[in-house]
Amino acid sequence: MSWQTLNLDGAIVHISRGPAMEEVKRESEGIKWCFHCRKRREFFYIVTAPIEPSYYGPNVDIECGHCNTSDGDLFPGGYREWEG
Repeated sequence: MSWQTLNLDGAIVHISRGPAMEEVKRESEGIKWCFHCRKRREFFYIVTAPIEPSYYGPNVDIECGHCNTSDGDLFPGGYREWEG
């Protein structure tokens, strides 16, 4: 886990960046409409996991292959719920 220390007008702020993550899986989800690009783009199912042992588990995401927007295939205001 990495930390960053900032001095904001005399106030010391510590920011935890979390563990370094690596991509462990990438699969095509097919061509879908990207609400960020406003075009049909290929989307990918991506799983990332911490490099070192960590409290944090793997992260799952669906990203546009062009703009890398997470959940860009969902209509604005929509969201996914992952079962775990």
